[in-house]
Amino acid sequence: MAKIKRYTSSFWNAGFLLSHALVPLVVVTLYCVVLAYLLPEGVNKVFTGRAWKFFLSLAVAVDLLAFVLWKFDKSTQLVFGKETGDVGLRDFVLLLLPLTPVVQYVIHNQDILSPVTSLSVFGIFAFMAACIVIVIPKLVGFLGSARTLAILGMAFAFTLINMAALSRQCAWLEAGSLRIQLGLFGGIFMVTWVLDRFKLRTFLYFWIVIYFVSNSLVQAFMPGANKIAGSGSSWEDNKLVMLVGDRKPMSTPNIYLLIYDAYAHNETMLSYGIDNGAQEVYLEEQGFKLYPHVYSVSAVSTRTMSRVLNASTEFYGELQRAASGDGVVQNLLKRFGYTTYGLFATDYFFRGYGAHYDVYSPHNVTPSSHLFIEGVLTGAFRFDLEFNRVPHKQYVKEKLGIFKELSMNPRFIDMHTNLPNHSQNSGACRPNETELYKERVDKANLEMREDLDTIIKTDPNAIIIVASDHGPYLTKNCYETKGVYDISEISRLDIQDRYGTLLAIRWPTEDFEEYDNITVLQDLFPCVFGYLFKDRKMLEAKIDPVTLCTHIAISGAKVENGIIRGGINDGELLFGKLGKY
Repeated sequence: MAKIKRYTSSFWNAGFLLSHALVPLVVVTLYCVVLAYLLPEGVNKVFTGRAWKFFLSLAVAVDLLAFVLWKFDKSTQLVFGKETGDVGLRDFVLLLLPLTPVVQYVIHNQDILSPVTSLSVFGIFAFMAACIVIVIPKLVGFLGSARTLAILGMAFAFTLINMAALSRQCAWLEAGSLRIQLGLFGGIFMVTWVLDRFKLRTFLYFWIVIYFVSNSLVQAFMPGANKIAGSGSSWEDNKLVMLVGDRKPMSTPNIYLLIYDAYAHNETMLSYGIDNGAQEVYLEEQGFKLYPHVYSVSAVSTRTMSRVLNASTEFYGELQRAASGDGVVQNLLKRFGYTTYGLFATDYFFRGYGAHYDVYSPHNVTPSSHLFIEGVLTGAFRFDLEFNRVPHKQYVKEKLGIFKELSMNPRFIDMHTNLPNHSQNSGACRPNETELYKERVDKANLEMREDLDTIIKTDPNAIIIVASDHGPYLTKNCYETKGVYDISEISRLDIQDRYGTLLAIRWPTEDFEEYDNITVLQDLFPCVFGYLFKDRKMLEAKIDPVTLCTHIAISGAKVENGIIRGGINDGELLFGKLGKY
C-alpha cells in the first residue's frame, strides 16, 4: 500500500484512486459480506454473496494500480476527504432514490398494510438507507471521500431495495443475473457520482426529487392501483341478503367448505400429463357429486374466496374481509345460529383485516409489515413467505381434532389448506414445475382422504364441499400472461390452468337437485342457501358467470357462461366438448 501523505487534486494519481475507488470498494465489499450473512435466503442474499468477491477483486486491482502510479510519481501526496466536502443535511435528499421503490411497494400492498403500518415500513427503510447513505460515510469519511461513500451507499441501497421489482421484471426466483444487478448498481453510481463530482449537485438533487414524486404519483393513480372493487357498496344491496330477508332456513345442517389450494379438475390434470382419476372415483364412492365444468370468475385466492363468501363480485370494503370471516355468507349463517370456523394453513387470509371467525387457526397472525419487510430484504415477494409460520403437521392435527368434535349448534367450517398449491409465481417456470405439482397433488390427495374420512364418520349428514380456489399456473410462464403473451397465443388449457376449479359436493339428501345450478364457483352459496330454505328463488343471487381481471391473467381472453371469448379456442367450451358452441 502506498504511504499516505497529503491529498492532491489530480484525477489520475494514486491519491485519487485510493480516496474515490479503493476505500469505497472496500466499504461495499464489507457491506456485501455482512449482508450475505444477515439477509434471509433469496435473490439479495445470493447477490451480496456473489458481489463481494467481485468488489474485493476490483479493490485489489485498484490498489495495485495506485501503487504503480505512486511508484512513477512519488511526489504524490495523499490525504483523504478534504477536497470533496463532507455529507450534510442537504444530502438527505439522496435517501429519496432508494425509498422510491418502497413507496411503490407500499402503494400496491394497501390491501394488507394499514396507513400506520405503511408509515412504519417507510420509516424502517428510511432508517436503513440513512445508515449507509449518511451515517457510515460521516463516520469513515476520514479514510476516503465522504461524498463518494454517500453516493455509493445510495446506489447500493437502491439496488437492494429495488431487487424485488427487478426480480418480478426479470422472472428471478432464487437468484438473479449478477451482470444485470452490477450493471444497475454501477450505472446509478457512475451517473450520480459524475454529476456530484462536477458540482452539479443541485441538478442531481432536483432529478432525484422529481423521480421520487413522479413515480409515487404514477403508482398511486395508475389504473387499478390500491383500488378495491365494490369498496363503496353495502350489504343492503347484496342479492342473497335481500332474498333471505328476516327468514330462517328450514334446515341447518353443518356445512364444511374444504378448499385445497390450486387443485385442478382431472380434465386439466390430464392435459399436464397427470392422471388423477382415482381421486375423483374415491369422491364419487363417498357420495360426492362432481361438477366438472365449474370455473372461478377470479384467479387469485383472496379475490376468489371473498367473492364466494359474499355470493357477489363485490368485496364490501377490504379485499380480505369475507375471506377472513366477515363476509355475507358467514354473517347470515351466524344469524341462523351457526358457529363459524376458519381453519387455515397460514394466516394469509387474516392479514390486513384480522380474523373474524368465531373459532380460527392459526391463532397468531404475523404482522403484515414483517412479511413485507422480509419480502423486500429477500429481493422477491414470494407467495410462500408465510408458509413456514405454522408447521403443516400441526395444522392438520388441529383441524382433524375440530372435525371430530360434536357441537350443539350447527357449524360452518371454512378450511383452506396450502396443498397442492400453485407454481412459484416468479414469471418463469422451473424445469420440473409439473413434476413438483404432481408430488404436491399426491400429498393433497392423502390429506383430502384423511379429512373426508374423519368428517363423514363423525358428521355424515353434513353438507361437505370439496373445492379449489383457482388453477395451478403451470402453462406458458407459470404466472400472469399480461405483457408476455398476446391474446392470440392463449389456449383453452391456459384459461383452465388459471381459472378452472375442482368442485365436488356431498349433499345430505337427494332433493338437492332442485337447487343445484352451479356454473361458477361463486354460485355455490346461492345454491346451498336454496337447499337450506328449500327455495329456488335463492338462485337469483347467482352472479354473471364472466371471468374478471383477464387482461392480467390471460392477456384479455375471458369466459362467459362457460364459453371462451378470445384466444386460440374462441367460441368453444372451456370444459368438455371441444367443438363450437
